[in-house]
Amino acid sequence: MKISGNKRIIFTVFAVTVLCVFSFYLGLSFKTMPLHTLKESNLASIEKKDEVAPLIEVMNYIKERYVKDVPDSVLVQGAIKGMVEALKDPYSVYMDNSEFEDFISSINGSFEGVGLSLGVDEKTSNIIVISPIEGTPAHRAGILPRDVIVKVDDVDLKGKSLDEAVKLLRGKKGTRVTVYIERPGVKDVLKFELIRDNIKIKTVKYQLIENNIGYIRISSFDTYTPQEMADALKYLKLKKAKALILDLRNNPGGSLDSAVKVADLLLGKGLIVYTEDKNKNRLEEFYSDENKINIPLAVLVNENSASASEIVAGAIKDFKAGIILGEKTFGKGTVQELVPLAGGAGIKLTIAKYFLPSGQSIDGKGIIPDITLKEEQNSGDFNSPLDKDTWLKKALEVIKNKISTGSY
Repeated sequence: MKISGNKRIIFTVFAVTVLCVFSFYLGLSFKTMPLHTLKESNLASIEKKDEVAPLIEVMNYIKERYVKDVPDSVLVQGAIKGMVEALKDPYSVYMDNSEFEDFISSINGSFEGVGLSLGVDEKTSNIIVISPIEGTPAHRAGILPRDVIVKVDDVDLKGKSLDEAVKLLRGKKGTRVTVYIERPGVKDVLKFELIRDNIKIKTVKYQLIENNIGYIRISSFDTYTPQEMADALKYLKLKKAKALILDLRNNPGGSLDSAVKVADLLLGKGLIVYTEDKNKNRLEEFYSDENKINIPLAVLVNENSASASEIVAGAIKDFKAGIILGEKTFGKGTVQELVPLAGGAGIKLTIAKYFLPSGQSIDGKGIIPDITLKEEQNSGDFNSPLDKDTWLKKALEVIKNKISTGSY
């Protein structure tokens, strides 16, 4: 795999995982971008316009006239948080010292929570479940993709940000949290009493199914996913699998780097994905090498396939390396950068969009499958037996036809 472009730490974030902040960055090593690296001309332009004068004026007025003494640090943190919230971007957030420390802990693999990947419905601003993490308290309790979280304990989530919802849901192992959910098609609000736990994720499952066809399911993309995927492909190759079905349904995404490495295992030489900033400058380009699988490939996606899973599915489609089956994917294609601040706080800021090899941005659009399947037949549930999965049966039908015709 080859990477070119401006080497900055870039995260693809599609869904917030309530294991901590973003569990998809388990063990991910990364660089950060200190604020002093910003162009001085940009900062000077603000000062020349005197646009920060009211900020200083209000701060001084509060210090002089407010009924209580307020530390400068509290006022500064409030101002920074307000600036980031003014962006009205659910994926850009200011984190105080404690929150930033928790974020770093999540990257290094320490997770305690309920096991939900969350997103924001762009039409309603509701906090929605992208996917429960398999085997976690939320998954065992029966919380489903597209459930709307309306309240956590006694806190109404109306008007709350994604990260505020995350903060309410995570906590120490063994502590209790009550989650109230509205589910499409269900009249009453559902109540789930969960006990937080340590979350351990194995993101890749694989097996041989009928007619010696390989089946790989990726539940999310973290640091270890590429190696797990490589192990799965090695096993299926030893078993002389005739074809491969890759299941990305209900996969909320994760690490951009991991998505690229997984795509590289499947595809031949070429561009997998690239990122652009607001000025249309390319920040990074990610390429695959000439090594690829040489068996027919089918990919299953649904409306909850997001982020990194859309990168993989989109690249496969653009390469014409496999058939995409299912329904239009989630459509989240922005890139976040992590910036540490003096004193231990930090900012996570959306800095770019990513584009598929064809030049298509899927942000807000999603990926249209080659073969559309009916939503009511979509199981894709963690607990569904494979032999009862109607979408998988359709993928098997398609892949068997490819084997019989010799069309790869």
